[in-house]
Amino acid sequence: MAIEILLPTTRTLGGATRALLEVLAGPGFVNIDAAEGTEIEVELMNLDMEAWPKRVPTELSAADLGDLIKSDKEIVRAKIPLRTGNFTLFPRFVILCRHDEYEAFEEDPRARQIIGRESLELSQAFGAREIVICGDAASDFIGHEVTDWDTLKEILASEEIPHTVVPIPGG
Repeated sequence: MAIEILLPTTRTLGGATRALLEVLAGPGFVNIDAAEGTEIEVELMNLDMEAWPKRVPTELSAADLGDLIKSDKEIVRAKIPLRTGNFTLFPRFVILCRHDEYEAFEEDPRARQIIGRESLELSQAFGAREIVICGDAASDFIGHEVTDWDTLKEILASEEIPHTVVPIPGG
């Protein structure tokens, strides 16, 4: 089972997508590596589960893509590739998806440090007060049973999905 770092955001889907693209295309994150190259292919998905790519900056700018997403209420997900894994964004949620195993996070101190550094950096970028580190099952509930942060935590607990809720100091 892969690992997901989930955090809430008050930004719109378009605003969160724009913010991540601007960081990835600009100074970048310290602990999260962007995909190779200067072009970022963002996959958008609508309510009918149809997906299509938009290329930043060759096709449109990060700001223009953010505006496009904000204006099209049918878009429900954006996926941004990374060197390892991806960001998956939903309304009110930012998810860093990694290929690492959740069991490694639970058992390996080095894996916990790496995921911890990524989590802190991402939470600072979005002002999150807490994050959830979980296996990849968590995002399956978003948009269906889950549309807010508290419900996500309740579903993970009631479904007995292994996860860790991490409060962020000063968040």
